[in-house]
Amino acid sequence: MQIELRYFTGTGNSFRIIDTCRTVFEHSGHTVSVSEINSTEKEIGEAGLLGFCFPVYAFGIPRICRKYLASVHRFKNPQKVFVLITAGDSDESGFAATECEKMLRSKNCDVVYTGVIQMPINWTTSPEPPYPPAKDEALEIIKAGVGQAQFVAREILDGVRKHHQFSYPSRYTKWRFYKDYLLFKYMGLQNLWRTFRVYDSCNGCSICAKICPTGSIEMTGRRPAWTSTCEQCMRCVNFCPNESIYQTMGGDTKGKNRYYEPGFNPGIRIRQEV
Repeated sequence: MQIELRYFTGTGNSFRIIDTCRTVFEHSGHTVSVSEINSTEKEIGEAGLLGFCFPVYAFGIPRICRKYLASVHRFKNPQKVFVLITAGDSDESGFAATECEKMLRSKNCDVVYTGVIQMPINWTTSPEPPYPPAKDEALEIIKAGVGQAQFVAREILDGVRKHHQFSYPSRYTKWRFYKDYLLFKYMGLQNLWRTFRVYDSCNGCSICAKICPTGSIEMTGRRPAWTSTCEQCMRCVNFCPNESIYQTMGGDTKGKNRYYEPGFNPGIRIRQEV
């Protein structure tokens, strides 16, 4: 069977999970293709199975993922699909899985499986806990997440059908959940790029601009400047070799753990208009 897999990742969690699925599928004798979502891909060739893996950002999928799914052409024949969401906690996935499922069903997809897999938090600029874990704790979370992904991949191959149910965090009231979700979706994301700053430790190396998955950082006078296409993926913050990047409005990062999946190498990205 030909299996097509697509993902978006900031610091490697979603890539690690979809790549784990790839390994399970290939070991079962299937042919697998894995690629990062790309705005130029409007038509995905029909396959025996199509899978997506996205992170959850403020209880939904990233804007770039939403636009990608909306732009993909409707399948002529019903397409078997699964969706996995990576999150700091499974009860904080919010609308992410159901949002994907709704969009994919409109594309003539038979969504057979949706699930949420816990991976380490990467939101270093969060104004309040939880913050990224220490390295040893992160490795334990990754190990458990990979194990869960292996189990899920085998279930999908075995024809198991499951659908993750909407949930909001137990630490939230329902009112706070909807408030934060709506504020981020309709106000925060459009403006948070303006709050990025660098400490004096920034040496103008431009690594942040080179690895940004959306090409949202421009170097001005040997200092990075963020633009409105920023997805708040935290790649720049967590990969900065001098730990120089922070955000105003409570987003100080001094003394905080940084996190990216140890095997993830973002490379240099070319700006995508999505």
